Amino acid sequence: MTTETDNKIIRAPIASILGHIDHGKTSLLDYIRGTVVQQREAAGITQHIGASYFPTEDIKKFLGKSKQEFAEKDIQLPGILIVDTPGHAAFMNLRRRGGAVADIAILVIDVTAGNMPITWESVRILKERKVPFVIAANKIDRISGWKSIKDADFLDSYNKQKPHVKDFLDEKLIQIGVDFLQEGFKGIDRYDKIKDFTKKVAIVPTSAKTGEGISTLLMVLMGLVQQFLTENLKFSEGPAKGVVLEVKKEKGQAITMDVLIYDGVIKKGEDFIVGGLEKPIKSKVRALLVPKPLDEIRDPRQKFDSVDLVSAAAGIKILAPNIDDVVAGSPFRGIGDPSQEETVYNEIESEVESIRIKTDKAGVVLKADTLGSLEALENHFTKNNVKISIADVGPIKKEDIMNASLVRSLDPYSAAVLGFNVTILPDAQEQAITDNIRIFTNNVIYRLLEDYIEYAEVRKAEDTAKGLSELVLPAKIRMIPDFIFRNSDPAVFGVHVEAGTLYPKVTLITADGKKARRVHQIQDKGKTLEKAGKDSEVAISIRGIEIGRDIDKDETLFVNVPESHVRQLMGKFLEELTVDQKQALREYIVLQRKMQHPWWGM
Repeated sequence: MTTETDNKIIRAPIASILGHIDHGKTSLLDYIRGTVVQQREAAGITQHIGASYFPTEDIKKFLGKSKQEFAEKDIQLPGILIVDTPGHAAFMNLRRRGGAVADIAILVIDVTAGNMPITWESVRILKERKVPFVIAANKIDRISGWKSIKDADFLDSYNKQKPHVKDFLDEKLIQIGVDFLQEGFKGIDRYDKIKDFTKKVAIVPTSAKTGEGISTLLMVLMGLVQQFLTENLKFSEGPAKGVVLEVKKEKGQAITMDVLIYDGVIKKGEDFIVGGLEKPIKSKVRALLVPKPLDEIRDPRQKFDSVDLVSAAAGIKILAPNIDDVVAGSPFRGIGDPSQEETVYNEIESEVESIRIKTDKAGVVLKADTLGSLEALENHFTKNNVKISIADVGPIKKEDIMNASLVRSLDPYSAAVLGFNVTILPDAQEQAITDNIRIFTNNVIYRLLEDYIEYAEVRKAEDTAKGLSELVLPAKIRMIPDFIFRNSDPAVFGVHVEAGTLYPKVTLITADGKKARRVHQIQDKGKTLEKAGKDSEVAISIRGIEIGRDIDKDETLFVNVPESHVRQLMGKFLEELTVDQKQALREYIVLQRKMQHPWWGM
């Protein structure tokens, strides 16, 4: 049993749920919330802003429903605060200097659909923030032939399934593991097969519909926190430290902030400092608002209770004056002692400025919706050797276009503005046309990065090609309809190279001119290849397309050769091309002339 003294030393861990849309994040949380709540009325379970706090006593009662030995486990934690992030973008705001607010995460993957773009976005952010995570392989009840047992421990349910049903699930879990290996993870396996949880990521199969595996997931989650992360849970009774999740105007109220408090205590009437658009903002807590116990936070009809004090870990809504310019993702600090005000102000200013950068003279201009998103963008772009001149929060403005124009004289390929989850103001759009500045926007970080890199690489190749080895070479490939391994993200399928040599990183187009994006990898029998010559039959992967929607399963595809390269290949390098390369190039030129202008490639 946890003593009162222990409770003051160790706070509840903060767990975040992430995953692709429709994979069951909210359903999983709703099931945990609903079933744990049913154990006894109210039971001290409080749902805060986008978060639910579950005391250990109530969790153990729920665990006992599926397996009595679970309820008898020695759990030293006071409880767990599960933060429901509606999307991966919201998770990016769960940040603090030197790491993440979340102590651990649950990554939800639909076991029948596999990994999706937002899955990888979530995984990369978890990696960058060094947040350990458990995979909930959800929707096992949808597996054909699966016989559900309500609220059962996963293994108890699994062992009662027919052999072919077990085999199907095992294959799906293995595929998830293979995908993660390709993303650079050393080991990933079903939780019951792992001996050292510090070396492998655990998969727990679950069903948010029947409750199967949910008790197992909670046991694995709390076991990992208790065994490896208690050092992170030391609690201070000093002024609150937190992070702003969202700033919004409530119906009938002024601007409010949703804040996650990860340490200390915040009181009504207390001064605080928080990051703003231009500089840190000092304000005073007029009201600390929490939803009524057990209310559904996403229902705007519900009323809030006003409280005088909240301690970590908790999600709260704060009503305060002059917070219109507060930036989501920024640090929040209570001022317990007026003599500390200047120190706190300088710390927050320093933290925000370290993210809002003006660094390389020659680099792209980055704009993001929140400070958390901006930090994730910078990490991802820097790791991929993309230089950044300016990184800031807010919509793309005329000033951003002008800054990109200044970069052109230093590096023409960096003269671009990249926006994540932001709008483009009309005067910026006009200035971009006038200055011929490319604007890229996307709500998936790695796609934004890929789009820009592809643009920069093509521009560089066009401008600097001096020999055949630096040119994009022609090739023609045909999809093999019987070998579609994955339909999307990435699409993986077999091809026959009919002419030329296929290389990774080249862009493909279909025979009717539709862009099929870049070849990510070429593989043969599990081995990654640097190229595939004529008559080869290999598997290729392409991110960002879906077979059946963007391209058919039996397309003929051509390497998308830039026009400037075509001119050089048809000129001084024609005799260096093989017969089949010449044929592929001629067919490609005919295709482009049909799609564009009769003079293309001449």
